[in-house]
Amino acid sequence: MLIISKTDLGAVRDHGRRDYPRECCGLLLGRRSGDAFVVERVYPARNRSPVDVVDRYELDAGDRHYAEEAARALGLSVVGFYHSHPDHDVYFSETDLRNSEEYLLGEPWLPPAYAYLVVSVREGKPDGHGAFIVNEGRSAAIDVKVDDPSEGSSSGD
Repeated sequence: MLIISKTDLGAVRDHGRRDYPRECCGLLLGRRSGDAFVVERVYPARNRSPVDVVDRYELDAGDRHYAEEAARALGLSVVGFYHSHPDHDVYFSETDLRNSEEYLLGEPWLPPAYAYLVVSVREGKPDGHGAFIVNEGRSAAIDVKVDDPSEGSSSGD
């Protein structure tokens, strides 16, 4: 399960809206609690893929470095990554899978180390969202729980 605040999910959705029609990308900082990925901060990153490529992202290595430093300073770690799918549904594509940390390291497969949040942005407006893990070289959808501290409750997706 991915647990994220309404505010942080809103920040990811806004990032997708701002970068439309290109994919946005960033890091999820937080902690692990059992099988749950608990997001405590989102860290936007620059997409270093060529400007005319709208359906791919290449996370800026410098931004990743600074996000990892920020996580350490806060007593957190990188628990995942996010990106948008402009004018497409929420899914974990074959490209997403092949570029995942776990897949790049290959066999023997690591246990799921990160959560991957994907937001759909249609015609410049944020739409749905979903989260995935990579397990044994395959992607699998996981539940997303959106916490809303202002309401004192949370909702499942």
